[in-house]
Amino acid sequence: MNGGLSAPIVLLVGVSLAAFVVATTFVRRRRDRPGAKELGGLLVAVGTWCGLYAAQLTVSSKADMVFIYQLIYFCIVPIPVLWFTFVTSYTGSRPMPLGVWAVGLIVSTGYVMGALLWPETTLVWTDVTVVPLGEMETLSLEKGPVFYIFFAYSYLLFVWGLVRLSRSGITNRGTLRNQHRAIGLALFVVLVPNVAYNVGLAPFEFDPTPFAFTVAMLLFVVADSQYGLFRAHPLARDIAREHVIEEMVDGVFVIDRSNVVTDINPAAAEALGVSSQQIVGRQLDDVLPDLAVPTGATQMEQPTSYRAPDDQRYDVRVSPLSDSRNGIQGSIVTLHNVTDARQREERLAVLNRILRHDIRNGLNVVGGYAELMTEPDADEETKEMAGTRVKNRTNELLELAEKIRAIEKGLDRHAERQTVELMHILRTVVDRVARDWPDASLSLSGPDEVAVVATPIVEVLFDNLVENAAEHCGAAPNIDVQVTAADEWVIIDIADDGPGVPPEELSVIEAGETQLHHTSGIGLWLVTWLVRQSNGSIDFDVTDAGTTVNVRLKPASEDAVVVPA
Repeated sequence: MNGGLSAPIVLLVGVSLAAFVVATTFVRRRRDRPGAKELGGLLVAVGTWCGLYAAQLTVSSKADMVFIYQLIYFCIVPIPVLWFTFVTSYTGSRPMPLGVWAVGLIVSTGYVMGALLWPETTLVWTDVTVVPLGEMETLSLEKGPVFYIFFAYSYLLFVWGLVRLSRSGITNRGTLRNQHRAIGLALFVVLVPNVAYNVGLAPFEFDPTPFAFTVAMLLFVVADSQYGLFRAHPLARDIAREHVIEEMVDGVFVIDRSNVVTDINPAAAEALGVSSQQIVGRQLDDVLPDLAVPTGATQMEQPTSYRAPDDQRYDVRVSPLSDSRNGIQGSIVTLHNVTDARQREERLAVLNRILRHDIRNGLNVVGGYAELMTEPDADEETKEMAGTRVKNRTNELLELAEKIRAIEKGLDRHAERQTVELMHILRTVVDRVARDWPDASLSLSGPDEVAVVATPIVEVLFDNLVENAAEHCGAAPNIDVQVTAADEWVIIDIADDGPGVPPEELSVIEAGETQLHHTSGIGLWLVTWLVRQSNGSIDFDVTDAGTTVNVRLKPASEDAVVVPA
């Protein structure tokens, strides 16, 4: 007969009270942290289970024992669900599928109802007997089919949650990994005796699960006090990592050992000119054959270069992707935009070549003619010719210096574009060229006013184009500047009747500044740069009748403030 408070009863009561205290602490202090409420609910259910189990050991009638056991089942039913939702919330995993919830609801309802309706139904218990347990008595339960169905469902959730916890733990280090170990160990010390009892391997008719929860709660206390269970949180790390990768400027994508793309961030998709749907799950070589990443390459000593469809240039680096268990599983490929740096280097190289070649040669010419002018036996005609050459060469060097100054002033890629009144600028340019080339015929047509977004020195762009047309179109050139305002672009056509732009200068525009070895082409190269700085486009149409330069600039918004010229 049961009576008094034995050591097991005292321990169960203590565990019950401790569970309530710990649960209250978790919910009250950490209720805003992922997983805290679920863990609190889990501990409340466990604490109630322990308290009821202790009460069952104090009663002597079979009816009272059965009634308490029926109440215990109300506590047992939510425990696997609370465990799974705790792990899901703690690790940031996907929620339980709706179908699993539905099956669980049906199984749990049948489990509780089967216990409540015993002995009218034997779906949960086929037989219940009172057996001695030392100085106490307890129930021996013969399990029915619904019990084992609930048993299987419960352990499915326990194992499923443990798998999610393990996957999260593998990707973590240090304190976070220790948290995962403590939580996993807490589940292990509860599941082992519980499984042993439910399958009949326990040496006596006593459910050790509530006692095992004593150790489990200690492990949760350790996980919180020593490893900051709800202070250093893997979900925060995962969210931060995902946010950083998604928002980072550099492109990042992941390939497996077969060069199949498994993930890609928006920056990489934009750089490669593809969408994530187009590239994820496909061989990298099939989608982007120009991206030099050899199949199976896990690391590259030196970065390779990649030129994107939008003419941006990237350094491509490959790093191994591995874990401590399975070794190298693939590679992380990063794309670092080096367009600015490369263009800066090329621009400096161009200026260096110009300074070394053209200015040095020009100064040598000036010096030579200056010496000729001072020769004692030089006649007046020779001195006049030499003086004219010195003057012309000096003017050419001054013009070159102005162009170099314009390059230094306006070719910073990050210079802010501004709203400018285009027609005013074009009128100024046309008037100036008309004064310098009085025999030229120039016309300008278009709207009275049109605002565009462009580099602050966009006037240099059109000055070079119109001046170039006047300079290369013979004695009496005809130059027509026509402006058309459309929704997406403002189109500026500059047409002349000259022989056209020399092929070597067009090749410089197409090939870039690396092919610019002297001042031949520097004006058109500068024009191309300024168009890029204005986020526009430029095309040259060369025919027997002349050349038409087509420049497209973005129109300004209606409420934009025009910067005075």
